[in-house]
Amino acid sequence: MKFRDLKKSLAENLQAVYLIEGEDAFLRENALRLIKERGLQEPDLNLTNLSGQEIKQDPESFLTAVQSYPFMSDKRYVVVRDYTPSATELKGKVIKRVFQEPIDTAVIVIVNSEKCEALKKLDFVTVVDCNKADEPLITSFIRNKAIKSGVVVSDGAIKSLLEYCSMDLTRINSEVEKLLSFVGDNAEISKEHVELLVNKDTDFEVYEFTEAVATKNFDKSFEILSELAQKSQDKQRLFISIYYHFRRLLHACLSKGTIKELAESLGVKEFVAKKAREQAGKFKAKRLKQICDKLSYYDGAFKSGEISVDTALFNSVLSAMME
Repeated sequence: MKFRDLKKSLAENLQAVYLIEGEDAFLRENALRLIKERGLQEPDLNLTNLSGQEIKQDPESFLTAVQSYPFMSDKRYVVVRDYTPSATELKGKVIKRVFQEPIDTAVIVIVNSEKCEALKKLDFVTVVDCNKADEPLITSFIRNKAIKSGVVVSDGAIKSLLEYCSMDLTRINSEVEKLLSFVGDNAEISKEHVELLVNKDTDFEVYEFTEAVATKNFDKSFEILSELAQKSQDKQRLFISIYYHFRRLLHACLSKGTIKELAESLGVKEFVAKKAREQAGKFKAKRLKQICDKLSYYDGAFKSGEISVDTALFNSVLSAMME
């Protein structure tokens, strides 16, 4: 199930084994919190925390924790982090007993940032997908968080938050906390508040830079790039971010599929694919191809030591403006 469906599922029934997985750490921790709130009582007595490494070294500790009877509660919780066993490991004598059949008095919650196909294939395992949240979920999260403080968030503020934070829910949560503290109770968070207080993610600044390139605004392009270069601790990574962004735009320009199909082919969220297609529409396909060719040339040039990465960065801008 998706994270958004977890609360409803918990209201109906508490499962014996949960596998929480996905790249969004904020969603993973909130999924764990919701599952704990559903049935964990007296955590000092009824909660065992283990790591995948501990289980591999001592599988008996896992079995003992699961089989231990809860104290003054219906359920005992065993939370395991970073446990990605192979199918062969799951067939081990001890581990097999853990997952053989659900134990009425135990809830196992496995929290992984990486996928584990072997665990998914086991009976009684309920998977909670915590991959990057989509636009509707994040929008709902922002509004609900604000409502709890008696605050309204404008549509423009939400749009800017999504863009500035590149849809990263962990960052958005932190920035919303900052905004709520700034505006106080019974107020409104506006787009101007977001512009004033929220730091722009590098990906969004690359987007702004590309907007300037699209309109051949030479001064604005160099201004944004200079700020990015000054802030960046890794110039090579910055160059590659710009290079990959233009490659994404070229793909978006040439693709005839839907936004969903484009997102899947690029391996990005639909929000990102939508923005890429919108921005790609400001270029001709030929110009994007020429810019990508130039970036490819400069990529090879600084990697081979012919030029510095700083030269590659600024020469690529000059070349993009001339195309």
